[in-house]
Amino acid sequence: MTGKASVTIVGGGIGGLSLANMFEHAGINYVILEKASSIKALGSSLGLDASSLPVMEQLGLLDDFYKASKPVRQFNFYNEAIESTGVVDFACMTEIGGYPAIILDRPAFYDILMKNLPKSKILYSKRVTEIEQDEHGATVRCADGSDIVVGADGAYSAVRQAMYKDLAAKGKLSANDALPLSYDQHCLVGVSEPFDPKDHEMLRRDTSDFEIVIPKTDPFYSIYMPLPGDRVSWAVIHNVPRASAKEGEARFSEWVSEWGPEATAEMIDFVRHQPSPFKCTLGEIIDRTPKHLISKIMLEEKFFESWYNGRVVLLGDACHKVVPSAGLGANMAILDGVQLCNLLVDMPSPTQENIAIVYESYFNSRSKIAQDALNNARQFGKVMSNRGFVSELVRKIFFNYIPDWMTRWQNTQRLQFRPQLHFLAQVPDRGTPKAQPQEPRLFVSASTA
Repeated sequence: MTGKASVTIVGGGIGGLSLANMFEHAGINYVILEKASSIKALGSSLGLDASSLPVMEQLGLLDDFYKASKPVRQFNFYNEAIESTGVVDFACMTEIGGYPAIILDRPAFYDILMKNLPKSKILYSKRVTEIEQDEHGATVRCADGSDIVVGADGAYSAVRQAMYKDLAAKGKLSANDALPLSYDQHCLVGVSEPFDPKDHEMLRRDTSDFEIVIPKTDPFYSIYMPLPGDRVSWAVIHNVPRASAKEGEARFSEWVSEWGPEATAEMIDFVRHQPSPFKCTLGEIIDRTPKHLISKIMLEEKFFESWYNGRVVLLGDACHKVVPSAGLGANMAILDGVQLCNLLVDMPSPTQENIAIVYESYFNSRSKIAQDALNNARQFGKVMSNRGFVSELVRKIFFNYIPDWMTRWQNTQRLQFRPQLHFLAQVPDRGTPKAQPQEPRLFVSASTA
């Protein structure tokens, strides 16, 4: 068995589409299986930063992302009366990483990633129910003959479930991995129609300052993020009693099946009275949001211990689901793809032995970083969602008394890892300090012989 591997990517989300773009440049044969009838982006936004933007520059997509986004300058915090309670400045991130943190709506993100992918490479309405594999290859129920299967199909990954079923049968599945995801928040998100910028100073800025309203007593908080085109991306995060593993999965399935105008109406009615920093109520912003751009989602989190088995490997939310409060999920999925693609490009042949070496290196490189991201997102989420005197005190300290040097140190620790695709021309390292050196390449002697 010689030559580059053929890969089935399950899931046409952030991780799957990003990896496909990398494979296009690497010359790796692939196909994407998407369970939906089309690629549908939720009506919300996402953030990218200096950890993932160098790769987008290598892929020739950076200008597209800049045109579709706004740079993030700071987080402004308010109480329920829209009185300022503090500011967290992120201006240092541009100097540290060499790229600004940016925010854009998900449909624009998906359009950018899909424009360079052949339509024939994406197969729709393909729901994975089973994966079979042997020493010669892996077969997904709806696609045959792949050397490798990448599960990039999200928090409730069908690939992970099939993989874990096999591991459990062999007695190799950990107790932690056997538990479903749990959650203690659900979220309503949307992107409004354009407002008149004459009426809203925040929309006239070149930057997107996150406006975050945290009431003292109400069990929810809201986030407003200006987007290009005078639109507002908004999110309402509502605390609920933490669900047990079984309850969490059952409630998720129930709410997904009930999604629609009636499913979100109760939550909208509960929060619509809240004032916003845009001189109108949250309800008025929701009313200016097309219904198809409003989504109700669960905010699950979990770090899975098993990322691969045989010829199957997981990526992004399928193996490390982070809450979105810190804006790290998209970056983590893209960085998973960078590491996996770099390893597969150098792999001389898709034998089981070589694939095992690749997957082990991939896990060792990405797992600690992903675990740290999950922990950081969890802590940031707790700062915003917890209630009570102690939580109020923590927020006051965090929003007003954390010195600039500490904010800079924290961002430096995270942004020092800015990997690039080694098989493409390297873009300049514009950050201060310089990026952490990438790990030594595997199979180099074999691939260059």
